[in-house]
Amino acid sequence: MADDNLSARLVEIESMLDRSRKRFEEGSRLVEDAHKALADMQQQLIGAPNTSGRDDGDEVASKLLASLRASGEEMPATLCGGRLAVDQVQRLIRIDGHPIAITEMEYRVLELLAFARNNVVTRTMLLKHLYRRSDDQPQPKIIDVFISKLRKKLRNASNGAEFIETIPQRGWILRDIESPSAAA
Repeated sequence: MADDNLSARLVEIESMLDRSRKRFEEGSRLVEDAHKALADMQQQLIGAPNTSGRDDGDEVASKLLASLRASGEEMPATLCGGRLAVDQVQRLIRIDGHPIAITEMEYRVLELLAFARNNVVTRTMLLKHLYRRSDDQPQPKIIDVFISKLRKKLRNASNGAEFIETIPQRGWILRDIESPSAAA
């Protein structure tokens, strides 16, 4: 009798494990589909490289610049079209035509935000863009420091305009702000 109960219980447990395994596989497929859909959306929205694996999503930032440069199209002399200009040739930032002094790392943060302007750039994307090798990456909070310093410099140079918007739990967006003469 005890053997029958034990045998029935083992069959029940095997059945539960089988159902759990099938749910897990289905969940994994859904996650992969979601990553593919996200990569397709990035491709359409910001011209990011089309990726299909979940690990590839972290490479978007570094591949973004490379794919834009390799596309064969003429790279614009400046990024952004409003008050803020990111000059790639001279590696300068200008607001209303006036250059702003920023560090190399701040420039690189702003460059990626400008390439993806009006689209969210995540902390991971910025880390991958700034620090190519995973073994030389600092604490992720360093991105907050760069963003904070950039915001302050841009705000001071533009009489209080906010160019960088924080999207909670996701990242940052660089917004185009019209020049005062264009808005009139």
